[in-house]
Amino acid sequence: MSVDIEAKERRLVHRLLIHWRELAPEDELPPRACVKPDEIGDMWRYCFTLDIGAVAAVFAHVGEAHVAHLGFDLTGKPIAAAQKGTLLGCALDRLDDVLLRRIPITRQGTFSADDGAPVPYRSILLPLADDGSDINGILGAANCRLPEFM
Repeated sequence: MSVDIEAKERRLVHRLLIHWRELAPEDELPPRACVKPDEIGDMWRYCFTLDIGAVAAVFAHVGEAHVAHLGFDLTGKPIAAAQKGTLLGCALDRLDDVLLRRIPITRQGTFSADDGAPVPYRSILLPLADDGSDINGILGAANCRLPEFM
């Protein structure tokens, strides 16, 4: 990702979308192997990746900000382990739309903090396909204004 993009765009979801577009071959989805933490840089701590299988989707990676927020790591767990109402649960609400429409989807909304206060967030889900067509992975990211994400 170029320094100019980072200087012009502060929002995580837009920066990651720009990066994903740079990875995508013309008229194809980028492969999972293109997702490299060192190229994603400071965004990686807010990212998660999913392996999309025939039966269930599984977390392949969960960024350190999400692990700190949840208090445990969901890596290797099915996406159903991301409880509804949590930041990751909210970020995954549109997964079926991404799989069906085969396009990135961003979302913003609120979820409830432990004390019940509403917390604004933004998230993005980006489809990946090792063969350029059949989605077998997702690169996602979500952040909010809680201390773990600052």
